[in-house]
Amino acid sequence: MIAVSEINTFEELANLRVTWRELWEKTPNASFVQSWDWLRSYWRVYGDKQELRTLLVTLRTKPIGIVPLVTRQIETALGATPVLTWPTNSFVPFYGAIGPNPAATLSTAFSYLRRTQRNWKALELPQIDEFGHDNLRTSNALKNARLKVCRNGAVTHPVVEIAESWDSYMGERHVSSRIEFIQAEKVVTHCGPISFHRWRPEGGKVGATDRRWDLFRVFEAVRRNSKGRGRTADRELTVLKDAHAAAVDAGAVEVCTLTVSGRAAACAYNYRTDDRLENVFLGAREEYGDAAVTCLLGHMLRDSFMRDDQSIVFQPHDVRRVATWSNSTVTSIAYGHYAKLSPTAQLLRRRRAAEAGDVPEQRPPVKIEVAADEQVAVLANESPLKVYTGA
Repeated sequence: MIAVSEINTFEELANLRVTWRELWEKTPNASFVQSWDWLRSYWRVYGDKQELRTLLVTLRTKPIGIVPLVTRQIETALGATPVLTWPTNSFVPFYGAIGPNPAATLSTAFSYLRRTQRNWKALELPQIDEFGHDNLRTSNALKNARLKVCRNGAVTHPVVEIAESWDSYMGERHVSSRIEFIQAEKVVTHCGPISFHRWRPEGGKVGATDRRWDLFRVFEAVRRNSKGRGRTADRELTVLKDAHAAAVDAGAVEVCTLTVSGRAAACAYNYRTDDRLENVFLGAREEYGDAAVTCLLGHMLRDSFMRDDQSIVFQPHDVRRVATWSNSTVTSIAYGHYAKLSPTAQLLRRRRAAEAGDVPEQRPPVKIEVAADEQVAVLANESPLKVYTGA
């Protein structure tokens, strides 16, 4: 039978570390932010004001998926309301269930949440890759569990898709883009000789476990000195620092630096999965400004073409900085469900609707057939949503 076990303390969750890693490695399009190590770092910083509610889905006692959730209080005009949501900040564009069977995992987990006693008034799930790897699985799972879905808004990330060659890519850029890069490099070079360095460890599996804390301190110093540094709060930086060693061991991190006369002028901190990169931070020391960012981007992208990377996804607030480089976008959707009889939940629903504006369906919802590698066998006449454990 298929069952759900609920984990409410991190001490219990620590026993799930090996299982989580095995499922994470099988998760389609997985990000390091979905790993157990990331959640540990996140919980150390943010766990004091949240309640853990992680759901482990098993089939005949074999784990098939994990849905990591937390309950946090969000203030409204009528007081705080408890909201069930992902344990993540907006470091990366997408988040979701852990494991190779997201459709079965999400459907089972949401049905469990609907049938058990609630300690939440609203369910909010941002960072959904609606028509990409998620392919409407989250939306369909919510509807199958009879949880009304509100589409709370879309977030668009600029992307550089890396194909063909650097020369072809630059040939497709507007002439103003090429001029901007050349001028930026001249401005920065006027301050002294420049050098670009990219550190990309391959991880513990090949013995590359040097943490390079010297480079992390460079990133930390640039971040603290950069214009607009308030976008990444100190607590978020603490999470990155705490997770850095695990990210190195997983081969899931890289640091790019641009130096002027040997001194770091600009820096990019990226998470990576295979040849896909997710930019976590991009900035320069305030005295060098956007010219150093443009110069860093040019060298980083050219190096990515040489390495045969697939793509780099940037933060939404960096859209102006990367506008001349971007040749694509990805969009994440936020889903919500709000208790009808809760005044605070309904106020939150209205706030989200006002913040999002009109978010129309991009195409009509369709019934998604579970892929062959996602099928979960059940006994004849056995309901996959009938029996739960750990309630």
